[in-house]
Amino acid sequence: MSYAPTRAAALGAALRTMAQRPLSLVVITGSSALVLGLLAFATLVAWRVSTLDTPGWMRPQALVLVGGAEGETDLAAVGTALRKIDLVAQADFIGRAAALAQLAQRKSLASAGLAELRPNPLPDAFVVHFVPGAAPEAIEATVAQLRHVKNVESVEYASDTYRKAHLLARVGTRAARLLVLALGAAALIGTALAAVLWPRWEREQIQVLDLLGADPAALRRPRVYAGALTLLVAAALASWLFLALDAWLAPDLQDLAQAYALAWPPNPLPPWSVPLACAIAALLGGLIAAIGARVALRRTRSELRPGDTA
Repeated sequence: MSYAPTRAAALGAALRTMAQRPLSLVVITGSSALVLGLLAFATLVAWRVSTLDTPGWMRPQALVLVGGAEGETDLAAVGTALRKIDLVAQADFIGRAAALAQLAQRKSLASAGLAELRPNPLPDAFVVHFVPGAAPEAIEATVAQLRHVKNVESVEYASDTYRKAHLLARVGTRAARLLVLALGAAALIGTALAAVLWPRWEREQIQVLDLLGADPAALRRPRVYAGALTLLVAAALASWLFLALDAWLAPDLQDLAQAYALAWPPNPLPPWSVPLACAIAALLGGLIAAIGARVALRRTRSELRPGDTA
């Protein structure tokens, strides 16, 4: 037989095998599509979160108050010394005149006449921003170093606030990774089951096919096609579920991110990613089915007694 008719016959046999067990087909493809779709969406959300810049309210910072009267302290030297300390990413200077002007602009303090105060009672200060994501213990050690800088009068740092934010971020990151890993394991198991969970060969069938001298590749081919078609359908359904979830939840996630001063990135996947994913799923299903069919055929033949195939 030529190439095309044999493949067409194997494809027809695969379709018949799938049609003979519609309930199994629906359960296998549906569950696989659900897991694959959720895995794809969870992976996309995890990627989006990982690319977000740390907002200002989550970055650890301290207020460094400089001692001395106006004009008595070399503020440039103090700023240089602060920036040289490890884990200090930035040190922004806030002069006492600018601080007093900001206070005077507040409506609640408008009647206090702060703008006319002479001399200015406020100290010069630096807002020190630390490296994002650093451990709380390391930040607290850096704060201790800030207090030993020359002309620094005091350092105000809310250690409890950053410890809570850092703990929440760490727990959220680990939970997201565990979710992706769990969905990945479920997808792997579902993919294997979807590719190989089809009727086993009967002993009598193997006996007849062996007597007829059937090619083992021809025996495996319908199962390979059935596995490829099953995962192709599952991947198509998973792609639809993924796109539906993204269209449904993306606006709310974007609004939530904006509420916390985060720029939520759009879906980076190109339009051709869906057919590519379906093609990869079909190839993977065929490969797993080929391995499973080879093992099942060998096991079924090994169960036959020597006299059965004579």
